[in-house]
Amino acid sequence: MASIKKILANDFYFLVFISLVVIIMMEAPYVYGALINDKNHYYTGLNTIAVIDGPVYLSYLEQGKAGHFLFRDLFNSNDDFKFFNPFWLVVGLAAKIFRLSGVIILQLFRLILIPLFLLALYKIITLLLAENKIRQRVCFIFSLIISGLGIFIYPLILAGSSKPDLDKVPIDLWAYEANNFMVLRYYPHALLAISLIFLIFYYFYQAIEIKSYQKSIWAGLLALILFSFHPFQIPLIYGVTLVYVLVLAIKNRKLDFKTIKIYGLFFLISLPSVIYYFYQILANENIFLKAIQNTNWTPSLFLFILSFGLGLILALYYIYYLGKNKKFSHPQIFVIVWFFTNIILAYLPFLNFQRRMLGGFMVPLSILAFSSLILILNKMRELAKTTKVILGAILLFFLSLSNLFVYSQDFKFLKQASLDNVEHSDLVYVDKQIKEALDWYKKTAVDSDIILASSERGNLIPGLTGKKVYLGHPIETVGFKGKRSEIEYFFAFNVLDSEKIKFLQQNKITYVFYSDFEKKLGLYSPAEKSYLQEVFNNDKAIIYRINLN
Repeated sequence: MASIKKILANDFYFLVFISLVVIIMMEAPYVYGALINDKNHYYTGLNTIAVIDGPVYLSYLEQGKAGHFLFRDLFNSNDDFKFFNPFWLVVGLAAKIFRLSGVIILQLFRLILIPLFLLALYKIITLLLAENKIRQRVCFIFSLIISGLGIFIYPLILAGSSKPDLDKVPIDLWAYEANNFMVLRYYPHALLAISLIFLIFYYFYQAIEIKSYQKSIWAGLLALILFSFHPFQIPLIYGVTLVYVLVLAIKNRKLDFKTIKIYGLFFLISLPSVIYYFYQILANENIFLKAIQNTNWTPSLFLFILSFGLGLILALYYIYYLGKNKKFSHPQIFVIVWFFTNIILAYLPFLNFQRRMLGGFMVPLSILAFSSLILILNKMRELAKTTKVILGAILLFFLSLSNLFVYSQDFKFLKQASLDNVEHSDLVYVDKQIKEALDWYKKTAVDSDIILASSERGNLIPGLTGKKVYLGHPIETVGFKGKRSEIEYFFAFNVLDSEKIKFLQQNKITYVFYSDFEKKLGLYSPAEKSYLQEVFNNDKAIIYRINLN
């Protein structure tokens, strides 16, 4: 026991231990999903938080694996604009080099990035929390498990509707931005993005504090990387850093020239990725339209309070305590600036990606809430140490209940999906004959080909083939609702062939995918059409090539 304590006293071994525990816990649902899979399905391992988004990331990965250094939007058939995304390029090239499937490499990158996330989280907490090492580590663990009160309000929501809209559900039950536990369950790009937020603030704070150009360069380079694949965080990074500099200037009643140069250096180094992002929006109409329709609104203030629960109340109490005593250290100022800037940005009316501004919010909240708990414990000195530990354990369990509930739902979803009893189960467990058809199409089709399919199949196809579809993802496909109506009309009736031929020609569609989803749309019988040539057939799917000659 003494040797174990000695090992865990070392930061490296402590983080290795926590990383192993977290990896085992986070991979358990995926292992379970693979174990319950039958021999007739291909398990994709797509994340249970946002199943429908998984094929989008796989589509980037497939392009990188195919050797493309610039990516195309495979969910918009009328768009050949190419863009650069270094993160998915690295993931795709790794899949190519090691000859791994997109599904496997996606999970491997999650495993690799979990330790990085934990390291970044630990570094920012130990930097900004002026406590002894034991308390810093407890706060670190506290930040990993703390959640909101969603679990307590959810039964009341279900009483009103068995399938409520997400804007009526606390975000600690479904959004990865809600807390660190949710981030750990999400796709690898989000793990890296939030890790970079922590590291950017880690280096920037030190750059301002010790007037270090070197730290500023590191912060700028990390921001450059972050913005290159996750530009949602541009307002958050620039907002927190700028407000902190201004608050210090007000506190000190001066803004020295070296601080301006340090901030300017950080800003200029990160700026190229910002310029490139805005260039893409201005240069390509589809990217602009996707930015508009990709809405991520922060919930109502009432749901916001429920989503962060007791932790939010404790954090606000500690800020009140500091204000009352008029004692603010620089780390505390940075944490408070981070805390309030997060909230303000999350409710800016002109940002349609408000909820993205909550990325990393659990760090300042956890530090403030934990500091508040320390105050409370200090006022309970008469209690025995054992009693304090028991009370602390009960509190931690209470604060983590929403996370435990969400974690249990992963297993429930996978079980239901394996039985095809839940929405989007076809994205997680793909019938092997559908997979066989898509493998054939992947080998046969060229980059200029466009395939017509239902929205369900259309969302899956780019992720498993790296090829274009006419209709796919609800956000990535511009004008999704209109195109879905066109598809439904196309398959609804077995007449009006001249009109359908014109539709296929106008949209440069070269293949039609026909499976159970397309059959459900109506009476259309592709086998009877002279302009469709059957090129692949099994019991579950038929692929037709458009033959207008």
